[in-house]
Amino acid sequence: MTALDEFRATLTAIAERSAAVKHTCANEESTKHFLILPIVGALGYDYTDPFVVQPEFAADFRDNERERVDYVVMRDGTPIIAIECKKAGADLAANRGQLRAYFSALQSVRLGILTNGTLFEFFADCETPNIMDTEPFVTLDLEAATRAPIAPDVLEALSLITQSRFEPEMVAEAAGERLIAKRLRTVLTDEVRQPSEELCRLALKRVGVKNVHHASIKSRYTGLVRAAFEEALIMPVLEKLRAERAGSRDGEAEAGETSRRVITTDRELAVYRYVCRRLAYLAADEHQFAAIERVRYQDYIGKFVIYYDQIRKGRICDFIEGRDGYDKFVFPAPHGEIVTNSMRDIDEALRTVFAERVREIGAPGPAEMPIQQTA
Repeated sequence: MTALDEFRATLTAIAERSAAVKHTCANEESTKHFLILPIVGALGYDYTDPFVVQPEFAADFRDNERERVDYVVMRDGTPIIAIECKKAGADLAANRGQLRAYFSALQSVRLGILTNGTLFEFFADCETPNIMDTEPFVTLDLEAATRAPIAPDVLEALSLITQSRFEPEMVAEAAGERLIAKRLRTVLTDEVRQPSEELCRLALKRVGVKNVHHASIKSRYTGLVRAAFEEALIMPVLEKLRAERAGSRDGEAEAGETSRRVITTDRELAVYRYVCRRLAYLAADEHQFAAIERVRYQDYIGKFVIYYDQIRKGRICDFIEGRDGYDKFVFPAPHGEIVTNSMRDIDEALRTVFAERVREIGAPGPAEMPIQQTA
């Protein structure tokens, strides 16, 4: 087991324990003791040693009003990390200003942690020295860690904060890269949903279409660019799955199986591709957009099932191909059956059910996606 694997195992164990005791944390003090300090310890800082972790550290040196940060991590007698704690369930976004003030008051602090015991936000000063960035460069969600493995990039970022590796300059550099990557993902996600005129003109220019009128961009080309963008993102994944599935079938024994084998039709595959592309447009946030890669299918005799991550718990809909141009989509209640010759008629049910499945199952871990199967 590697050091990162051990680190993940430690954090996961704490996450599972936190889930079991969270309901007992009715105030800030119990949240600190039962939920927050174990994570401080997992990062390698001995919170029982006052030379390493000090509680209620003065963070404002005005004579008439002295503010105190809940904990500071010390190095050679100097505070280097400020930790602001809120009670379990508190809204962290509403309390970032308080941590930012402490960050500025303590000039030696280069890392700020804001937490409610289950969500830990980590801030650096990569944009302006001694001014805390407005958004966290990494977030540890303990509730999500009980449902799926902590993502490798999150784990690597957290490892830079541990006692054995913490170097402010290295953390600031890594934080800057992660923030830029996060903003780029947001920009690209927005462009997938609704391509800007600038992107449309750039794409059209690359394929030889120039001097397009503004009205034509809006009425004609935006939809084309959006569809192409969706396919460019989704199709490589789908083609890889299809190739893996074909390779798996090639290895099956042929004798006695021909009459019982389910054949996935071109129409069923087209529906699956459409659902993935459409979800890229319907996704409500970056979390849902990233989850699209875990949408899969399984073919049965008489129906084609599209699901998220888990075949039973994650079922999105059943597709039954029609013979008269009208196909049937069967969604979980309250949506039920939708018989239509226009795929757009399933948008609302598709959007709602997919959001529910992502919320119920959570974000999958980094393990490879299994091969599609038929039965």
